[in-house]
Amino acid sequence: MKDYRALRERMQRIARKLPPDLLSGAADHDLLHEVMTGLGAAADDRLLGFYTEAGVLAAFEAYGILDGMRHRGYSQFEVRFELEDFAHTMQVVSDGLVTCECKLRRIRGATDPCIAAFQRDFLPELLDVEWLALSDPKAEFSPERPRLPGQDVPGSGLGAEVFITLVLAARRLGLHGLVEVPERFHNAVFYQQGPRFIDPVFQGRFEALADLLKPHTLAEVSWALEEGRVVDAGADDAPLLWAPREQLYPLDQRVAQYFELPAWRRARAEARRTCRPRILPAPSGGRLLP
Repeated sequence: MKDYRALRERMQRIARKLPPDLLSGAADHDLLHEVMTGLGAAADDRLLGFYTEAGVLAAFEAYGILDGMRHRGYSQFEVRFELEDFAHTMQVVSDGLVTCECKLRRIRGATDPCIAAFQRDFLPELLDVEWLALSDPKAEFSPERPRLPGQDVPGSGLGAEVFITLVLAARRLGLHGLVEVPERFHNAVFYQQGPRFIDPVFQGRFEALADLLKPHTLAEVSWALEEGRVVDAGADDAPLLWAPREQLYPLDQRVAQYFELPAWRRARAEARRTCRPRILPAPSGGRLLP
């Protein structure tokens, strides 16, 4: 597992040195001001009203993401946008193969009902990561790099770097935070030192599930969840199913206060304490043995 904090601090230092006009293609900083005040959100050919294709490529280069792909055998890179009114899609094409794809939009407020009352006093502007897929199409699965649920090809191993890049983009645009929904358990594990689930009970259960990674591999736990073989010994072995929820990464102290609410902290701690997950053995001929 990568040192997420050290990686984030390194990338933050790089971000502070990146000139806005390199990322936006603008000759001055008026565009950034318009985006931060909401006036430039619909800029015609820019991702999130600010980033050009060349600017995204420059950011990926500066943060070392392209070097990471070069180590995996790629040499030619291109960024493509599909900018629709309701969402913006960005692809990184490496040697003609799509290695990164994400769909982004700016929203007002998270949708998880757990935070509804909190948002009555302050409705944050957020970067919503509707979709994020990272892959290494040239690689093959192996015992050291097993297939995870939902994967057709191995992942790139650069999930933390790309996620931090999105966080830095949200910060640069003056947004109050980032929200995303990890489709599967392993997606949440890759980002667990960053965002937290808005639902405190789900956060507590996720932390309990993450404890399974001490005796088991990520692939073992992920496939056991996929196959319905993870149960809660603290609840008469009721199945623990992965039902995706929103995660929130605060970039504003007002948003961060949500996770400091006594009610949220109590609910998360109680769920963490009472959830005791265990993996049932795979049936004969099953995928994995825990």
